[in-house]
Amino acid sequence: MRKKKQTPCVIAITMGDPGGVGPEVIVKSLRRHKLKSSCRYVVIGSRRVFSFLEKKTGLSFPFATLPRDAEKLRGGKVYLRDMGGGTFDLAKESAANGRMAVGAIATAADLAGRGLVQAICTAPLNKASARLAQKNFVGHTEFFAARSGTKKFAMMFVGPRLKVTLATIHAPLKKVSGLLSAEKILEKIKLTAETLKRDFGLRKPGIAVCALNPHGRECGDEEDAVILPAVRRAVRAGIHAAGPFPADLLFHAAYEGKYDAVIGMYHDQALTAFKLVHFHDGVNVTLGLPYVRTSPDHGTAYDIAYRGKANPSSMTAALELAERLALNRNA
Repeated sequence: MRKKKQTPCVIAITMGDPGGVGPEVIVKSLRRHKLKSSCRYVVIGSRRVFSFLEKKTGLSFPFATLPRDAEKLRGGKVYLRDMGGGTFDLAKESAANGRMAVGAIATAADLAGRGLVQAICTAPLNKASARLAQKNFVGHTEFFAARSGTKKFAMMFVGPRLKVTLATIHAPLKKVSGLLSAEKILEKIKLTAETLKRDFGLRKPGIAVCALNPHGRECGDEEDAVILPAVRRAVRAGIHAAGPFPADLLFHAAYEGKYDAVIGMYHDQALTAFKLVHFHDGVNVTLGLPYVRTSPDHGTAYDIAYRGKANPSSMTAALELAERLALNRNA
């Protein structure tokens, strides 16, 4: 039987904040990464910024000239879509930096919406700078969800040993309990299960759900009132879900391979454990979008910008995962 030919995919890589480490980790990742012939890569950013990077650090990449016709993109080649832009502010928050960063992701979202891009890999931006350019900017996740008309979405953090989805994102700890509902937790469980099946190729993924309180129901009633009903509804829907389990035990079990993914109730509950294991190779994935979106799990690191010191491991992992998931969807 003839093997089905894999459809090529286009991956957009957005520059991030020009004053941070985004341009540097992009160039380092492209230089170290073995580009796939089944993928075409388009970096969306400013040629002037990448020229400045070369001047300051000696780091460069031979970007190809972007053709007008998308069908002429060649496999394994990296093209630069030059967004232009004037001056930017090195290693600090500014409206100029925000405009360039938001402009890049807006272009990527538009291309993905038109079906010209199958995956977006975003270098880090600074939210304060982004808000100087776009007043109501919340973050990459919310931006892409709004641009694509996605109502149900979530943040998943992916590493070789752990996959964690957040039930709530950036919320003060005192508000977390009030933000949780059985419906919202069920939504995150379903999004996680769908992603693990479609994008990661797992037939029957096992998903474990964290308790909110220390030792679970010993210290509060959210487990019985909110979390357990969500787990039971997920099981009735055919999902292999379990919990709620105390987080201090659950993450060890997930690390040992007992579960394919964990649903964490709040940011630091999930990210403290995740970053302990995957500080340098963790990837942020947006669930629910009609296209793949990944990013490195770190910020703009202004303190080391344009010094040649930025570690590209997380950006490389984000690029590799974008390739993998996009090709899986196109298979």
